[in-house]
Amino acid sequence: MNEYTIRHARPDDADDILDLWYEYSDTLSTADERYQHKDDAGEQWRNYFLGKMTDSSRAAVHVADSEEVDGLLGVIEVRIMGAHPIFQLSQHGAVFGHHVRTEHRGNGIEEDLLEEAERWFTDEHDLPFYRVNVLTSNDSLVDLYREYGLDRVETTYEGEGSAR
Repeated sequence: MNEYTIRHARPDDADDILDLWYEYSDTLSTADERYQHKDDAGEQWRNYFLGKMTDSSRAAVHVADSEEVDGLLGVIEVRIMGAHPIFQLSQHGAVFGHHVRTEHRGNGIEEDLLEEAERWFTDEHDLPFYRVNVLTSNDSLVDLYREYGLDRVETTYEGEGSAR
């Protein structure tokens, strides 16, 4: 196993993070083709990352980095979500992507990225809770989150056009 560190992403990480997001998209699209990345996804994501994520107080990208490996090993994107206007759901954290390169999975990187996200939510922003969405077909992440101690609190259903 390679030695690695979990750190805040820097602007010069954009290409390596984009490679991870493309692999993430490829993984998700095996379950649902709507998760295939768009043709102009790279340019849009790079502009979003450099313009909205690198110096934001309401969002962050954390990466797993190793000097022994070319490119980054993994990534997790976190954001602060607003309070609900009706329900007693306060401002909270959300994970908007959590991916480790296939060849580096199962070595603790997934958990270390999640721990960094949790630290960002609780220690840096004093948020009372955070949420993570995962496709039900992504058994490895479903199991990881369950083993990590996260509770399943919602299920999302989809229909096409007229459901009746």
